[in-house]
Amino acid sequence: MIKFILLCFTIIAFTSCQDKNKEELKIGFVAGLTGKYSSLGSDIRDGFMLGFDEINYKINNTQIKIVQRDDQQDPKVAKTIAKEFIKNDIKLIVGNATSSMTRVTLDELKNKKDFLLASVTASASEFTKIDDNFIRIQVEHNEKRYGALKKYILKNKVKKVFYIYDKNNLNYAKGYLGFFQDILVHTGGEKFVNIETIQDGYEKIISKLKEASFDMILIVANSSDTANLIQHIRIENIKKRVLISGWANTNDFVEFGGKSVEGVLVSSGYYKYSKEKAYLDFTQKFKEKYNQEPSVFSLQGYELAKILINNLNKTTDISKLKDEILKEKVYHGLQGDITFDKYGDVNRKYSIMEMKNGKFEKIID
Repeated sequence: MIKFILLCFTIIAFTSCQDKNKEELKIGFVAGLTGKYSSLGSDIRDGFMLGFDEINYKINNTQIKIVQRDDQQDPKVAKTIAKEFIKNDIKLIVGNATSSMTRVTLDELKNKKDFLLASVTASASEFTKIDDNFIRIQVEHNEKRYGALKKYILKNKVKKVFYIYDKNNLNYAKGYLGFFQDILVHTGGEKFVNIETIQDGYEKIISKLKEASFDMILIVANSSDTANLIQHIRIENIKKRVLISGWANTNDFVEFGGKSVEGVLVSSGYYKYSKEKAYLDFTQKFKEKYNQEPSVFSLQGYELAKILINNLNKTTDISKLKDEILKEKVYHGLQGDITFDKYGDVNRKYSIMEMKNGKFEKIID
């Protein structure tokens, strides 16, 4: 009996010692997870979480805990969340979903060299070529990204564009405006004939569209606003080409837009019907877990998770994590390589897709 009691004490002491030796690493995840901006954030989160599901939230002897927060696409809320992460010493942060909210978080982390912000989707050019505590796997607004779009503009003789954007993501919208307008001018076109905001309301936008002369409508907004506006445009029998931003390319875009979004164009680095094995394996796992198809942002969330896991295996010292990530430089993504430069920006190929029978199909590489 005494031997049994001693054995029990030994087991308890050993277990207790093991628990003390276990480490925990908290990763902050912040994005718009509610309201009309939630599709993007939720898609990113689902892909990101799947990556950590596969390792059971454990790296070596370190338990991973994902701390989720909803920035509501509100600068004040985003600032509060960033301060919370800093206060709680959560040094690795994944977010934000939009460039404008990313700007808010980066401002809070400006003098926090031992913190790292990793974004799945922020693409504003203002973050480019800066040696800071930030990386992203979304290609920034640059000439390479718009190569296929330039081909489309030249082939279809697009000269005049009517621009509509969401001012709640101004950092992203400004980048789109700058590079697209430059392409137009350099290919013999004009500066945007009109610039309106989603916040102006559909009635005013439709009125301006009817008055203007143009070849294409460019809409830079979330999926629900973009799809709803296109419905109003088609109801008014305005039949010009419509190009949407990647921001709107979530799974619910077709659900919101229905037949109205047929023929709509988007520039994207991902092809939903790719036959690459890594992509097909991911898609199967995603559908098994969430009972739905992944969006391009789910893919990117998963890719970032895999890059972080790969490098957290080497170091859990977040002050060294960016350098560790950039050492490898090239990572095999689900659809082609993800290549980092020395600043933590990436490059990958983009194509022009057209909505055909409810699916985006490649038309120009």
